[in-house]
Amino acid sequence: MTIDLALSDDHDLALDFVGRASLIDGAARVAQQIKVTLLAFLGEWFLDTSFGVPYFEEVLVKAPNRAAVEAAFRARIGDVPGVSRVRRMGLEIDHGRRLLRVSYEADTSAGLLAQVVDLHRP
Repeated sequence: MTIDLALSDDHDLALDFVGRASLIDGAARVAQQIKVTLLAFLGEWFLDTSFGVPYFEEVLVKAPNRAAVEAAFRARIGDVPGVSRVRRMGLEIDHGRRLLRVSYEADTSAGLLAQVVDLHRP
């Protein structure tokens, strides 16, 4: 069993009213790790420059190749510990709100996980 520190909705460490951190496991842990991976730019983390999504290289380019973008997201989700296979992947782009919505279904060690992650500029 793998555990992780719980993160809040704004991606900061989740603390209770006396300042104690909480732990998560199972499907919640896998979902959180996938979201953290999708929010990270490739090379952003100095301890592992292979971690993250190649946004500058493949996603945020003048004419992105949709198949390559989907393949990049599939590969990054598949690299998360506990994920065995990505069954379904969907990308929805909202140019007006500058939003990329990534929806996926993945087979994980905790069962089938279906999530929607909104990637946007704050």
